[in-house]
Amino acid sequence: MNTEQRFQPKLSRILDVNYKQIPNKFRKQATQRRIQQNNQFETESQGLLGLTNLGNTCFLNSSIQALSNTQPLTDYFMSQLHVKEINPDNPLSSQGNIVQSFAQLIRLLWQKVDQYTLEEIQALKPTQFISTIGNYNPIFAEGTQEDAHEFIAFLLDMIHEDLNRIKKKPYVEQTKFTKLPTNDDAHQEWTKYLSRNQSIIVDLFQGHMLDTLSCLTCKSSRYCFEPFMYLSVPVLSRECDLLECIEEFLKTETLTGDEGWNCTKCSQRRDSNKKIDLWSMPNILIIHLKRFKFNSQFRAKIRSLVRYPLQNLSFENLVCTKQIEKPTYDLYAVINHSGTLTSGHYTAYAKNRDDLQWYHYNDSLVSPVSQPENQSDAYLLFYFKNSVEEFKRQTLEGVNVSQQRRSIINTIVVKQTMLNVHSQQSNSNISENKRNNNNFFVPSISSQAQKRMLFRRQTKHFQIVKAQDQPSFQQDSIIIQEEN
Repeated sequence: MNTEQRFQPKLSRILDVNYKQIPNKFRKQATQRRIQQNNQFETESQGLLGLTNLGNTCFLNSSIQALSNTQPLTDYFMSQLHVKEINPDNPLSSQGNIVQSFAQLIRLLWQKVDQYTLEEIQALKPTQFISTIGNYNPIFAEGTQEDAHEFIAFLLDMIHEDLNRIKKKPYVEQTKFTKLPTNDDAHQEWTKYLSRNQSIIVDLFQGHMLDTLSCLTCKSSRYCFEPFMYLSVPVLSRECDLLECIEEFLKTETLTGDEGWNCTKCSQRRDSNKKIDLWSMPNILIIHLKRFKFNSQFRAKIRSLVRYPLQNLSFENLVCTKQIEKPTYDLYAVINHSGTLTSGHYTAYAKNRDDLQWYHYNDSLVSPVSQPENQSDAYLLFYFKNSVEEFKRQTLEGVNVSQQRRSIINTIVVKQTMLNVHSQQSNSNISENKRNNNNFFVPSISSQAQKRMLFRRQTKHFQIVKAQDQPSFQQDSIIIQEEN
């Protein structure tokens, strides 16, 4: 069997470049189970190869395994649709180099293994992929211990820009509403975003949220819609459920002093309330548990156990508008960080799309498990929407169709939800300890941080920050070392 034959995808995974939807095969029942006979995998079970640790690359290996087990994304690359959608003229892209290297790695991970013994292909060396990444963000290819969440944010953003279907982006301005926006306003803002951003990444990973700032002096408010690609939620300093972390993220936060809002009506910085509301939910939801806590006084890792559901994580009571598609999710992958702030190791759990079996990915070692373990080490959670048969393509035409399907009751729900929130804002207060737990802290700029900021600037439109100005700390304090 030659290389090209070995890379041929299964017929069920082939998509057309003009797809209107991608089948949600997470929901399909497996027809065959994984077996191990004569030291070989069954033909129907693929995606079970490990990745060699090339020196502090466990953060990268675990990230790749989680993304590789994102079924619709893998189907896209196995069908080689990226070849027809690369946008080499996009100045924010890598001219297709990163996405082509990523696609090649995905196809290698999902190659057929029935012709080979496990000893011969137990693990792949992602040398070429790491080299390509290093050409555009050296921090991830220097052999240092890096953060899996930051790497995934960078990688997905670069894949998006490499595959952005918009060849010439029009100039648009984000609207800052002074009154509570309606569903029509939300659709208008989402249409603006899609006029500049359309890709497989937008189709799968991105949702829409409303960011509200309210001045505590003049009572005026500013509302802005923001796209998001993941939720970075605080981890409580006690054993808790995932929903408690999400609810904490959505609570009204009081900003005081230098952190306050620069009120446009008062023309000066004022103490203010900040509130985030989830407007529309993505097909694939990434939840980042903020276990690493930094401020000017101390640095620590929060080791609290967070209980997360394997099935039916519901956002029905957390979104501020009625959703066309029921916002319930099933888990399909987890990235863990074990150890301490200064010495740790990344691994991943993922549910194989062929046999529905959970596997533990520890660099080159891949082993079956009954379900994810060590919930106190969970760092990134990957969920898929379980209420739909397919994931729809995000297009301007699709926005118009969705708008027609919305009813007047949605606007009533929005207004009632937001009015309840704002009626409580005057009495809302937050302790210094709680505020520190919620903030997303940005490090001071050093030689290492300048490299890291290469992708932070690129992913700016994906990140939702819960405070405007943050205290700085030394860059080396966030380095996560890997045990050899």
